[in-house]
Parts: sequence; structure tokens; C-alpha cells
Amino acid sequence: MGRETFISKFVNLADEIKKKYGVNLWLVEVLGKRHSYIAGHKEDSFLPPEPIYLNERFAVVSNEWEKIPEHEKEALIKALKEEV
Repeated sequence: MGRETFISKFVNLADEIKKKYGVNLWLVEVLGKRHSYIAGHKEDSFLPPEPIYLNERFAVVSNEWEKIPEHEKEALIKALKEEV
């Protein structure tokens, strides 16, 4: 799958999660120790963001994972890993 298609699908999922749970998700590209923002709803917060790595190159980040029910979070991460 092309990078643009994956990013487009991620943005749609991030929009759905934001509407349903009020949670900001953003996609980052992992460049060594650095994480570079690609797309999504990035939030500046006092809480440290928690990345969930999809593979060695991409991660999904949020500081509000606890607001998403565990089963839905697992399904979301699984679907994103399959798309990458």
C-alpha cells in the first residue's frame, strides 16, 4: 500500500476516534530516537504522549489511550498494523 493511502486511512480513523471518544491520535514516523509528526490530531498536553509502535518505521501516539475501551484499542492497532 502506498504511503499516501495509508496516511489517508489513518486520518479517517483518527477523525472517527476523536468524534466517538474525544481522543487525539497522531501518526509519527520513527527516525532513530526521534519521532516525526505525519498526520492526525496532535495535542499539546502536560501528560507525556504514549506511542504504540506499528512497526519499526511508524507509531500511533496519544496521551489519552485510557479513554478508548481496550477491545476497541486492540482492534484499531491490529487494523493499522495490517495496513502498514
